[in-house]
Amino acid sequence: MRIAIVSETWLPQINGVSRTLNELTLFLDGCGDDLLLMIPRYRPPVASSASCQISSFAGTRLPFYPEIRLPLARPASIRKQLKTFAPDLVHIATEGPLGWAALRAARSLSLPVATSYHTHFAPYLSAYRLGMLTEAAWAYLRWFHNRTDLTLCPTPSARQQLLTKGFRNVDVWSRGVDNRRFDPAHRDPLLRKKLGIASEETVLLYVGRLAAEKNLAMLIDAYRLLKGPKRLLLVGDGPLRAELERQAIPGVLFAGYRHGAELARFYASADIFAFPSLTETFGNVVLEAMASGLATVGFAVQGPGDQIVDGETGLLVATIDAETLATRLQELVDERPLRRRLGNAARACAVGRSWDEINRQVRMHYLRLCTTRAREPERTTENLENESC
Repeated sequence: MRIAIVSETWLPQINGVSRTLNELTLFLDGCGDDLLLMIPRYRPPVASSASCQISSFAGTRLPFYPEIRLPLARPASIRKQLKTFAPDLVHIATEGPLGWAALRAARSLSLPVATSYHTHFAPYLSAYRLGMLTEAAWAYLRWFHNRTDLTLCPTPSARQQLLTKGFRNVDVWSRGVDNRRFDPAHRDPLLRKKLGIASEETVLLYVGRLAAEKNLAMLIDAYRLLKGPKRLLLVGDGPLRAELERQAIPGVLFAGYRHGAELARFYASADIFAFPSLTETFGNVVLEAMASGLATVGFAVQGPGDQIVDGETGLLVATIDAETLATRLQELVDERPLRRRLGNAARACAVGRSWDEINRQVRMHYLRLCTTRAREPERTTENLENESC
């Protein structure tokens, strides 16, 4: 197939969207598909290949969140590039200016369009004191996705929420994990020593953006309530980091962004994964922590609640406040055998979550859309099924 993928975030920008799309493109490339990536312009530029063309767009940074770039493009420019590439299908992964321009261009060419719903932007607004715009944001997202042939979201609970909000043609695209990279075997006592962590200290780990929508203030408050020798290790970066560092909270360590094998060592070298976010569609980091053999504590909300089985692979927090979060964390700080049991079960659960199997299902969605739109009428559904890899 020939597939155009449009996204306002890509590696080297680190987030769940960019990492998920990277896994998808690697899979599609392995299937022999030809790809056109329409993405922001980074320095150094993202490398292209014989099977993967890159079209990059300059843009502007959000003033209150400089990590996020909004690439700008005219629909006419996108349309011209799509006509030249002649894709069988366009997959739009984000709903910003570039996604909007691509949607208009693809529709003008009568191309099948799939979208993916990765981020709860509407609930995010409250974290930035823009809650009065929440309903308007939902209205725009509903309008955007309902102009496409298919919307893929990460979990059944996310699908149900979108259907309740009036979204149509919604299906599930789950998430996988590289369970060879994220493995308890990568635990590194030397890394702990380098970070100044004493052998008797329990390390609570958070991985992700340091931003208001991640509910980190509640995690910090819960951490202050914990008893016993402990550390809180924050891996990631974002607009909230400077404020947290100014607080100089005893025992809190800032590691910044970590990647690849180094990130895997940070996971495996911790003892508990603490994930306070309330606005996730999935939370890829939860699955990475589980694969790394960590017992995870998160709130019983969409995302963590879809992945953690309370009392079996981690602990879910039913009441959203720092005191209840601290109580559940304290259980794991105090009981090493419980940590070990939950971590082992989490690892066993994560091992079955193969990216290849999950992305194979996405490719089948693509093939079915192409069949439905009858862009190649001489090819039967049976032939398309045989083309899957």
